[in-house]
Parts: sequence; C-alpha cells; structure tokens
Amino acid sequence: MKVLNTEKEDYHVHSLNFSDGMSTVDEIVKFAGQIGMKKVVITDHSQAAIDVHSEAKKASRSLLQGNKRWFNVFNGVEVSFGVEADLLDEEGNICDHIQGVKGDFIILSYHYEVFKGDKKKITQAFIKAIEKHHDKINCIGHVYAFVKDTGIDITKVVACANKYKIPLEFNCRYLTSGKHMADSEAMKLMLYKADQIYVNSDAHTLWEFRELRKQGFKFLKENGFLK
Repeated sequence: MKVLNTEKEDYHVHSLNFSDGMSTVDEIVKFAGQIGMKKVVITDHSQAAIDVHSEAKKASRSLLQGNKRWFNVFNGVEVSFGVEADLLDEEGNICDHIQGVKGDFIILSYHYEVFKGDKKKITQAFIKAIEKHHDKINCIGHVYAFVKDTGIDITKVVACANKYKIPLEFNCRYLTSGKHMADSEAMKLMLYKADQIYVNSDAHTLWEFRELRKQGFKFLKENGFLK
C-alpha cells in the first residue's frame, strides 16, 4: 500500500462557503499556514448533497474556478478546490459539481441521505460508477463507513478501484467515536487491499483539520501499515 500524501497535505476539507464546514475558505487557508501545511484541497459536498440538506447558497463557486478571482494572499500553502462527489444510484450515476462548476480533485463518496437507489446495491453502484467515471475520479471516499447499513463488499470495490488505479481514502474522521465510528475490520480490510491511499481529515472544523490527520497517521504506524 502506497500513501500518496504526507502529514502536511490534506485533500478533504469542508468550508462554510460551499457546504457544511464551520470555517470559511480564508480561515482554513490562514490556519493551514499556521500549522505548517504544504497543501490543502477544499473538497466541499456536491450540489446533490447541498440540495438534499437545503443549504443556502453562500458564495459563488465561479469566483474560485471560473473567473479565478480568488488567490491565496495569506501564505505559501498550495490551495486547490475539489468536490466530494455523490453516488446517486445503483447504476453508477454521480453528482460531481457545485453550482455547475467541476472540481480540481474529485472524491467519490456514498452518503445515505443523497443516494436514491437500493441501498443494498452499494457495491454495484460503486463498481458501475468507477467503470463509467474512472477518468475523472481522483479518490474513493470513506468506503468502509457504512458497511453495517449497506453490506458493501469492500474487497470488490477496492479491486475495481485498484484496476483503474484510483486511490482509496483513509478517512481520519471515522476514527472518532460516536456516529462516525467506522467498522474497524472493514477499515483494516480496505487498508490491506488498497494499492494506494490518501490520508485525509474530512475536517469540518479547524480542530479536526489540525488533529484528525495526526491520529490517522499514528494509527497507520502503530498498526504496521506505515513505517
């Protein structure tokens, strides 16, 4: 298993501007500099998720990726803007835009509120989505997070992702307790099977942005996945 990012790079952070994060893009970028980050990808939820949760439009996405009017004026952190795309149904259809604007980095995830198909066919949904959209998917997000609800076959999904050279996400948010606790065996299975992974915080707060990635790398080292 190859880890594609360092502890100073995070490819999955949510903002207040475009989805359900608690901090603005500028606040995240300022803080990234303060904690010594080298690269951050602000990967907000897709338009499908925004619509399901009836989130009001708070900023124009075209300012970031259309007219290129936003620049990092705070520090030397490399900043990109992605989309946490949503799996929509068992036919592998996805939503990979925000306000019609595509992202520079696409993480494909399943969220039970957004998925409108048969939730017992999540394995099929991921495989079909990867086969249809592998040319634009950069990562498969937290695939082990809803195993008990969906019965997803981790081995089959990871094998398909490996086939198309798509990394899997080791999502550090699902190391925490409560409703975001992952199935530990499914998580380890993904780590054993995946050829490549990104270690991401999936941060919605600045504390999560600072701390969760540390916990994730610590877990990988303590469990022999990373030297």
